[in-house]
Amino acid sequence: MNKKKPDNVVDSPMTMPYPTNLAAPAFTVPDVLTYKSEHTKIASNYLDSCFEELKQQYIKLAKLAYDTQLVYNAKISFIPIVGRIYHLYTNDDNVLFLSMIEPENWQKMKHMGTFKYSTNTTWIRIDTENI
Repeated sequence: MNKKKPDNVVDSPMTMPYPTNLAAPAFTVPDVLTYKSEHTKIASNYLDSCFEELKQQYIKLAKLAYDTQLVYNAKISFIPIVGRIYHLYTNDDNVLFLSMIEPENWQKMKHMGTFKYSTNTTWIRIDTENI
């Protein structure tokens, strides 16, 4: 038959995760709301920074895709060599063409950009001041 025990009596007090008698140290409940609030902010900041990083990578990739398509849609009369720098021009008829001639040496054509042919067959727009 089951005898009812008093509320302050426990069968195995050493295994309990909480105080089991009146002489035990005070039992404090953790502040879960503060924990959740602080960690939600930390997680949100982390996710926001990851999103911004992905957004910048996307913008960079979109520019690379645009430039690559621009060069491949131009007239190319030679086989480009990986790692070399080429210049994109447009003539009076608005026809794009790729050339090895530098803009300083060919001022009658409108210079549209300077590009480097990469190993993955994409065209990377480069800053002509840093060549």
